[in-house]
Amino acid sequence: MSYSIKIKSQKNNFLFRNLLALFLFTILIFACSCSKNEQTKNSEDNKYKKATVMDNGLKIQFDSQSPALNLLKVTTAEKGSATISVVAPARVVACISKAQNSNDKIVIFESSDVTSLYSLYKQSKINLLKSQKNLERVKDMFNNNTAVAKDVSDAESDFANSQASLSEIEGKLRILGYNPIDLEKAPIHTAWLICDVSESQIKDVDKGEGVPIVFSSFPDKKFYGKAESIGDVVDSQTRTIKVRVSLTNPGDKLIPGMFAKVDFGDPIKDVILLPQSAVVTVDSNDYVFAKTSENTFERIKVITGFPTDHNVVVLRGVNAGENIVTDGAMLLKGLSFGF
Repeated sequence: MSYSIKIKSQKNNFLFRNLLALFLFTILIFACSCSKNEQTKNSEDNKYKKATVMDNGLKIQFDSQSPALNLLKVTTAEKGSATISVVAPARVVACISKAQNSNDKIVIFESSDVTSLYSLYKQSKINLLKSQKNLERVKDMFNNNTAVAKDVSDAESDFANSQASLSEIEGKLRILGYNPIDLEKAPIHTAWLICDVSESQIKDVDKGEGVPIVFSSFPDKKFYGKAESIGDVVDSQTRTIKVRVSLTNPGDKLIPGMFAKVDFGDPIKDVILLPQSAVVTVDSNDYVFAKTSENTFERIKVITGFPTDHNVVVLRGVNAGENIVTDGAMLLKGLSFGF
């Protein structure tokens, strides 16, 4: 009986020792694996971060053996030509047509409110003319001693009120993009468009310039018009400025309410063009990185224009002949700004 118990005890000890050895072996393998992973992670981090950053991030220097250098591709900045695209949404707001029963012209507006406002404008012009003639008549009567000073004062007051009323209505029309004086001069078979141009792009719009127009109703046909007027105020909600474009409307095919796109873009020459990937933005400022030696890169603040296709127009900061980083700029951004 005692012999059996001894054998069983020996077997249990043997099993315990094997389990303990297996447990210790597993811990050792796990520790080695963690150490290897940590080394790999540190190696990956050092692969990109092993660089000397100087002058508060303005200059970055890599070791000549740094793998990060393989990620940085540069291109030589050159001057070229581009077309700045300033496409603005537009709609037909008024058409000048011939009246059916006379040779007079009529104006058909997109909005009934504008129609009413324009009618008030025309009525105010008539009232102003009447008050002006009345004032002249009363003054003549006063000079002939058939009217008193109060009559002249009342006539002058009526004339001033008529002037103020006309100016107020004209101002409302101009805010909406309509110049009633131009509208009265517009020839028959003319269409007016109102374009909403961003205030940041209004500098690229020139009064009197010819512009191509594409209508949603005629997508395969290109029309041409002229930018006749640039608005006097910026819309506080959309931050846009209204630009009025006029064009010939043969056959009166264009009708109020039609939508279109107007391109105010202009070709520009002798400008620096860089791929969009070369430019990084931090706190609303744009930067590029120039390669100044084999392993050294410098941060440059630039002023850019509007992107054209896949490029960016650089207005200031880069000269032709400089080597600018196009691939890997985000890596340099992180090192330069400490991200």
